[in-house]
Amino acid sequence: CSSEQAEEFFRKIMEETDTHITWPSKLKIGAKSKKDPHIKVGGKREDVSEARERIMMVLDTKSTRVTLKMDVSHTEHSHVIGKGGNNMKRVMQETDCHIHFPDSNRNNQVEKSNQVSIAGQPHGVEQARLQIRDLLPLVFMFDLPITGVLQPVPDSSSPTVQQIQNNYGVSVTFKQRPKLYKTTVIVRGSVANAKAVKEATALLLEHLAGTLASSLPVSLQLEIAPQHHLFIIGRGGANIKQMMQRTGANILFPDPNTVQPQRKGTVYVTGHIE
Repeated sequence: CSSEQAEEFFRKIMEETDTHITWPSKLKIGAKSKKDPHIKVGGKREDVSEARERIMMVLDTKSTRVTLKMDVSHTEHSHVIGKGGNNMKRVMQETDCHIHFPDSNRNNQVEKSNQVSIAGQPHGVEQARLQIRDLLPLVFMFDLPITGVLQPVPDSSSPTVQQIQNNYGVSVTFKQRPKLYKTTVIVRGSVANAKAVKEATALLLEHLAGTLASSLPVSLQLEIAPQHHLFIIGRGGANIKQMMQRTGANILFPDPNTVQPQRKGTVYVTGHIE
C-alpha cells in the first residue's frame, strides 16, 4: 500500500475510535523494511486499546515491540521499585518487559521526571502497566477531634490497632495536631490491596470515633502530573462534576498559581469512605 493509503487507513481508525495517531510520513503498509515504524496512539485508555488492536490486525505483529510511557509521581518511584529493586525485577520477569525509571531524578533536585518507560510485546506492556499501578501507595486519612483533656491519645501499639494492621496488611500512624485540636489517623496500603485498606479504615473509624464515625469525612491524595489536570477535569469541569455527583465526594485540583511547586500535582479527594 502507498503512503496515501496508509494515511486513509489511520484517519479511518482515528475517526472511529476517537484517538489521535501519528506515523512516519513515508510509511507503506505491508512493505518489507529492516526498520520498524514507530506509531503513536493517544486518547482515552479503552479507545487507545481498540485503535491498537485494529492497527495490529493489519501490520505485522510477530516482531512488534512497543514502548509505553506512563506517569508515576517521582515521589512514589522508590515505593514502586521496592527494596533492592525487587518489585520491578518481578514485574519484568513476569511480563518479559524492560522497565526504565528516570535516572535524572538522582542528580537533579529541582526538575523531577515522572515518566516511566515500559518496552516489550503489546500484551506484556499492558500487564506491566497494570502491575505498576497496583504497586502505587494508597493512603486514607481522617481527623479525630480532641474533645477533652481526659480523652486518651490514640496509641498505634494498642492491641486493636495492631490486630487491624496485621489482619489487613496496612500500616497505621497517628499525627498529633494540638493547635488544631485534632489527631490525624493515616492508614497506608497499596492500590492492589484497596479493599483491605478501605475495610481497615472503616474499622478504625468505628473503634476510635464511636458514634461520630459516620459523620467524619475520609480523605486521600492522588499524585497526578499537572500537564494531565485539564484532560482529567474535562471541558468546563464536566468530568469532575460528573464524578462528584456520582460519588458524593469532593475533588479539589490545586491552583497552579498559588500552591508550592511540590504540591502542583497533588489532588485531594474528601467524603464518605465509599
